[in-house]
Amino acid sequence: MKRALSLPNLILIALILGIVFGWAAGAAGLFTKLPNLMALFDTIGNLFKNLIFMVIVPLVVFSLIGGMMGIGDLRKLGRIAWKTLAIYTATAALACLIALLLVNLVQPGRRVTAESRDRIAKQYQEKQQKLVKDADAVKPTLWTFIQSLVPKNVFAAASDNSQMLPLILFSIFFGLAAASIEATRRERLGELVGAVTDVMIRMVGAVMWLAPAGVFCIISVSVATTGISVLGALAAYAAVVVAGLVLHLFVVYQLVIRLLTKLKFGDFLRASRPALLTAFGTSSSAASLPVNMECMTKRLNVSREVTSFVLPIGTTVNMDGTAIMQAVATVFLAQLYSIHLEFIDQVFIVLMAMLAAVGTAPIPSAGIAMLVIILGPLNIPLEGIALIWAVDRPLDMARTVVNVAGDGVAAAAVAASEGEDVKYVPATA
Repeated sequence: MKRALSLPNLILIALILGIVFGWAAGAAGLFTKLPNLMALFDTIGNLFKNLIFMVIVPLVVFSLIGGMMGIGDLRKLGRIAWKTLAIYTATAALACLIALLLVNLVQPGRRVTAESRDRIAKQYQEKQQKLVKDADAVKPTLWTFIQSLVPKNVFAAASDNSQMLPLILFSIFFGLAAASIEATRRERLGELVGAVTDVMIRMVGAVMWLAPAGVFCIISVSVATTGISVLGALAAYAAVVVAGLVLHLFVVYQLVIRLLTKLKFGDFLRASRPALLTAFGTSSSAASLPVNMECMTKRLNVSREVTSFVLPIGTTVNMDGTAIMQAVATVFLAQLYSIHLEFIDQVFIVLMAMLAAVGTAPIPSAGIAMLVIILGPLNIPLEGIALIWAVDRPLDMARTVVNVAGDGVAAAAVAASEGEDVKYVPATA
């Protein structure tokens, strides 16, 4: 009985019930007729997400500091770093290639009529204009990206969950410096850092028991407000994105797990289930980070040294699901507007989708705004973003699952390569 009512099962039940309730509420116009009910659902969902975001910064900071102090040896840190980046780069490139193969084979852009295209674009025009304006205001370059890695004010960086790379860099720097101080003081500091990390993990555990209610409300509102009226016209595009995500998850990630670890892929998925369900429910890699860290350490026996380095960095730079969406969306819109893309254009899409995914904040729908960076140089009309936005909410949930799974795959692979006994440890509750 305890197993049937475990937390992952409760979250899964809440997801299913939320989808059903949201569909029924949308069909009946329930949230329109009862605005206070909509406000209640929004409040519960936002409270749940805010509670998770509340613990992200201290958990990441103290986990990274503790991990760097635990590694100590700069050569070991260097090995972990290059292995992590190699896995992230390789899987991102494969994600883009899968996306391009599918979208060129299926050609979903040819399946949408000009009438449907213009109608949907007009319906979501206001949102599209805001996304383009916001993206233009913060359009990144290589130089601004490099500069942004070093925070002017670490406390200001800590206040913004959408920009975690500067905070990660500071935490790594602090941890390595702390590892070099006098032994007695280092041990005392290490005990303090470890104790704070344990407290944050306990807080995450407590917050997660609110996940079923939070996920139910978030999914209900999302399904009810997004609706399915535009899915008919854009079904081919959505199907290609989902197919790319499924192939990447069950083929690429399974190969990485099988080749680089002794794990069965089914065991990896079982161990990661709480994090993947949280990712699907919240559409946020950042919100899933604390849960993913706990899954890796408690359910896959990955050390905190590896987990605290690989996962926070992955949450910021490893966005394979987002790269798939951006590659498919770019070619889809080119097909839609009858714009021919040469081979070199598609190579450009692969490179830009990988880079744009790195610059995408780990929060809901951020990948849509980054499309501006890819579409502009290819002279693809930016108003096409409105069509992508129309069906993005459910696709955002799906690609966040792939993003979070990719972080866990990398953590397991790096840990195994460092000689750790990575194995599935069944949950006790």
